[in-house]
Amino acid sequence: MSGAAGTIALVAQREVTTQVRSRTFVIGLLLMLLVLGGYGAVFAFVGTQSSSSSLVLDGPARDLRPVLQSTADREGGSLTLTEAGNRATAESMVRTGEADAMLTGGPGSYQLVGLEDVGGGLRTLVTDVVEQQAVHDALTAAGADPEQVGRTAGVGVRTLEPADTELGQRVATAFVVTFLLFFSVTAYGAAVAQGVVEEKSGRVVELLLSTIPATQLLAGKVLGLGLVGLLQLLVLGGIGTTAALGTGVVAVPALLVGPLASALLWYLVGFFLFATLYAAAGALVSRQEELQSVTAPVAVVLLVPFLLAVAVLPVDPRNTVTTALSFVPFFSQTLMPARTALGVTAWWEPLLALVLALLALAGMVRLAARVYRNSILRTGARVTWREALRPTGRA
Repeated sequence: MSGAAGTIALVAQREVTTQVRSRTFVIGLLLMLLVLGGYGAVFAFVGTQSSSSSLVLDGPARDLRPVLQSTADREGGSLTLTEAGNRATAESMVRTGEADAMLTGGPGSYQLVGLEDVGGGLRTLVTDVVEQQAVHDALTAAGADPEQVGRTAGVGVRTLEPADTELGQRVATAFVVTFLLFFSVTAYGAAVAQGVVEEKSGRVVELLLSTIPATQLLAGKVLGLGLVGLLQLLVLGGIGTTAALGTGVVAVPALLVGPLASALLWYLVGFFLFATLYAAAGALVSRQEELQSVTAPVAVVLLVPFLLAVAVLPVDPRNTVTTALSFVPFFSQTLMPARTALGVTAWWEPLLALVLALLALAGMVRLAARVYRNSILRTGARVTWREALRPTGRA
């Protein structure tokens, strides 16, 4: 390999070797594994807590036990029912946490008692059952058949599309993909900017530019750090896939393997798109203390689609705003793979978003190369974007 390609490959090799052998790479990898494992544990705990509740019945309220249990089962909730011998025992169970709440009293005087509050799900369940029982008793007293009335008042439910039994697994997969993409692009994009400033402030770049053209030095640095980020993503993805399939969190391999393969492609596109912007921003300043001020806007652009992907998409996968933004470069690298993991994209949508992102990348490469050439050798005061974008001869 010779010429420009050989030079870029040498610079990239230097970046890969330096980064992979550093303690920062290993520590970063371990931290990412801990964070992902922590998120998984928290979500599993929250899901368990929110789907189950316990209720102790006192006095005439014990008569509602069958209908309370059947209603909870029908609605897909987990309800543990206990009968207390007296009110003091029931209150003691609530105070010690053995039960979330106590139901006492009889028709017309039911009371639902919690320690400090009663969860909304349990409150709704008990209220519905008590109201249904009151209607049942009133109909019986009036000489009507409650079951006959219930049949005529029933509403059949059907859907135009079959229910997605794998929705929970899709949401978990989308979150993992979003998390990995966001933190990989953020970490290694920022590493590009930091490396540019370090070389500029240490005057190392002057020595490098005496033998290597500026654009080739920039391309090699971005390529090298991008490969390091890809390696980290492959390791994390492999470990995460093995753990998810082994523990049964994801039962269908295609739900995880396909989105992760897509995430690798989107990582490359997203990283190179933002890395060129980070490199251009880093070339504007000469000190690490000034770096955050020029890279903060880039971080905000990365943060917005991440927040939309974790806060909006799981609740409303077909949200109009997120759907539109998933085609917009600088947003698509996070939102499109998340929507794909949720199974709400047509076959052509990721392709169109990818084409648009590649077009934006081509423009960003030209812009970043100009800023880098015009700014990298200028030390001292911060270079403005206007000065950096002025057309000059190639370096």
